[in-house]
Amino acid sequence: MFVGPTGTGKSVQINSMLKEQFDNQKWTNFVLGFSAQTTANQTERIIDLSMEKRRKGVYGPMLGKEGVIFVDDLSMPQKGTYGA
Repeated sequence: MFVGPTGTGKSVQINSMLKEQFDNQKWTNFVLGFSAQTTANQTERIIDLSMEKRRKGVYGPMLGKEGVIFVDDLSMPQKGTYGA
């Protein structure tokens, strides 16, 4: 997990590593960007659409490949924002 202020190059560094240090013949990667409005159902749908369906309810990267899911900008509400 990389944390830090906006604009410090966290996403650029991870994307660069995924492209340059992972063999694209063996690995596939997916980038997910979250916001405060992203729901669990939306997340599941995005991931499922990025994968191959193996059988009912089972998804994965293309056969013969490993997968990496990069979650970019996981926004979380501040403590005390809801239910106050």
